[in-house]
Amino acid sequence: MPTRGAARSRATDTLRRAGAPVPALDADVLLAHTLGVAKEALVAHPEIELSADETARFDALIAKRAAGMPVAYLRGIKEFYGLRLSVDPRVLVPRPETEVLVDAVRAWVAGRPLTVVDVGTGSGAIAVALAVSEPQLRLIATDVSADALAVARANAGALGARVDFREGDLLAPVIEAVDAVAANLPYLRDEELERLAGDRTALAFEPRVATVAGPDGLGLVRRAIADLRRVLAPDGAAFFECDPPQVESIATLLAPLGSVDVVQDLAGLDRVVRVVR
Repeated sequence: MPTRGAARSRATDTLRRAGAPVPALDADVLLAHTLGVAKEALVAHPEIELSADETARFDALIAKRAAGMPVAYLRGIKEFYGLRLSVDPRVLVPRPETEVLVDAVRAWVAGRPLTVVDVGTGSGAIAVALAVSEPQLRLIATDVSADALAVARANAGALGARVDFREGDLLAPVIEAVDAVAANLPYLRDEELERLAGDRTALAFEPRVATVAGPDGLGLVRRAIADLRRVLAPDGAAFFECDPPQVESIATLLAPLGSVDVVQDLAGLDRVVRVVR
């Protein structure tokens, strides 16, 4: 049987040939996951041999990763906002830049006991992060997918987050006035997905309903904005995460509602458009 060191080296070579962006890191993460140890243990004890079962399970994970399946799906977990969330192909894998949206909402909330809606919650990442970080908030989270809501509810339950999950299209399940709306909605154009996904990227494995939004990528955002007047309380705020090239278009759509500004991500890119009524 191969040693940990040999298995890491072989897996890294396989992933490099497959075009994985970070082959060595992926190999380490998946081997540590297979063995149930910290990554540091792989470096500290490279001489330990894998069992036949460990070798088979690790090789299977590497084969799936080489085919493009996201590491988060292979592990079944994704770290987001300091939390470990369960994820699988029923939901989009939470992206690090979405933490900017959570920060923007928290900065505006400023400790107040407000009602916040997470539209298109998916894995529940935004709603759960807000509920855990700001326990005084009343959180509502909507999604059109019953499968996604099952994942979100499991994440909320595991982390002790109090969130009112509702199935339905965008803001339709919300019948009361709310103080804030947070939305990370699909924003890829239909043809853009075909160009970006290919056979070996995360987009090829993630649910299409969570990634594309019509010919210009703004179909869902446009419909959500159109419903804001119905649900957003006076002096309320709405936050939309977006692709940087879409910022100007979304800001224009939001301008009739009130004062608009833009929050940048850690890379200095425009990432979240905010409107305050």
